[in-house]
Amino acid sequence: MSLVFFISAGQLKTKKGANVSNQRNMYLNYGLLSLATVVKNAGYSPLVFHGNFTSPAEFFEVVVVNGLLKTQCPIYISIPSYYALTWTNELTFLIKQKSKNKIIVGGRWVIDGDEDLLKAELPYVDEISPGLGENKIVTTLTGIIDDNDYSYLMLDYSLLHDRQYYQPSIEVSRGCGKGCLFCQEKDEPLKQLKPPELILKEYNKLLLDDELRTMTPYFEASLFSPTEEWLKALINVRKKYQKFFLWRAECRVDSLSKRIVPLMAEAGMGVIDLGLESASLEQLRKMNKSSRPENYLERASSLLRLCYEHKIKTKVNVMFYAGENDSSIAETRNWLNAHREYIYGVSCGVVSAFGWDCNKQGFIDELCQYGASVCPEESFLGVTNFHLSDALNFYQASNEAKKLSREFMTMEQFFSLKAFSYYPRNYMFEQFKNEINLEQGSYSFRCD
Repeated sequence: MSLVFFISAGQLKTKKGANVSNQRNMYLNYGLLSLATVVKNAGYSPLVFHGNFTSPAEFFEVVVVNGLLKTQCPIYISIPSYYALTWTNELTFLIKQKSKNKIIVGGRWVIDGDEDLLKAELPYVDEISPGLGENKIVTTLTGIIDDNDYSYLMLDYSLLHDRQYYQPSIEVSRGCGKGCLFCQEKDEPLKQLKPPELILKEYNKLLLDDELRTMTPYFEASLFSPTEEWLKALINVRKKYQKFFLWRAECRVDSLSKRIVPLMAEAGMGVIDLGLESASLEQLRKMNKSSRPENYLERASSLLRLCYEHKIKTKVNVMFYAGENDSSIAETRNWLNAHREYIYGVSCGVVSAFGWDCNKQGFIDELCQYGASVCPEESFLGVTNFHLSDALNFYQASNEAKKLSREFMTMEQFFSLKAFSYYPRNYMFEQFKNEINLEQGSYSFRCD
């Protein structure tokens, strides 16, 4: 059978700084793995590689050793973010020097509806494939139209290079549609959750029984909003198969009712990424997070307390937004302090605008109306960063974001959250601690 190479593009740039704490991440491109699974089911021999933070030259040697120059099939590259564009350009140049194979690139958020713009930036790429690819991928190999339904595709982790080191992902739904101005899925309608019986079958198939860190899957959903019925079904199938693994998901403050939290805990949720974004009433209004921000924060307060009572570790996500200043940051800090005992960690970032200039100008204009201005020195193709206000430039905001995270997160807590989902399964805390002590960088956690 013919080898088919699937490559998740790596990064030469990182959003939160090029240090050990970030560059140890192994982000699974589960969308690319789904395409490889479709191709495997069609009778081919796909291999999935992740560039992560390896240089294009080093990565190229890895895929060559694994047979890249021996296949006649197209080479597929997924670009998960604009931070990966330079890496992709360098890798495709290396491939074209040694191979005549067709290179096909995908990445729905990076393509952003403008294939021609992306093609102009990637001269060594032969074809750009927009949108979701499950029903397109086999056609690029066979020319035959594929109209199969891949809604509940079970991913084949055996196709993943170095699969033993990755924490797995299980896609449980797609879409969101809540309308937050900064979100790329604000207009994507929310799809139905994957049936729990299929989730357990997928977990049984991907599970490795080895000496490495226990597998704790991420339930992938842009808006995880489970119903009581769905959670009770998940609880029942876990009991049926005697599988009591812990899992993680990202949730909005306003998407969960109080009665849902105990069921999530019983169903195995170990970590919740809670999208608070801000505790400033004014900033919440600007973000379009809620038309009634007072009620929003009351719900957030109840949710944090309930998660703590049911032993779910909560990582609170905060984003500094346009118009931010010392006063609005103080509001968020004070609110977090009032809930400190319930919070396991805080991840704080600064708003960016992603996409081609023609597609994001409206969002940029909106941010500028609130007092932000473009920071050209820290912006590049596909990514626009901002001075948030006259009182808080980009560099000050970035420093304040790290400072806020450090106030609520120790090194041990940071590592625990990362190891649950992103760090290699053989990467242990003592190794992490030693590397941090050697590097002596600026981090989002306390080193005391």
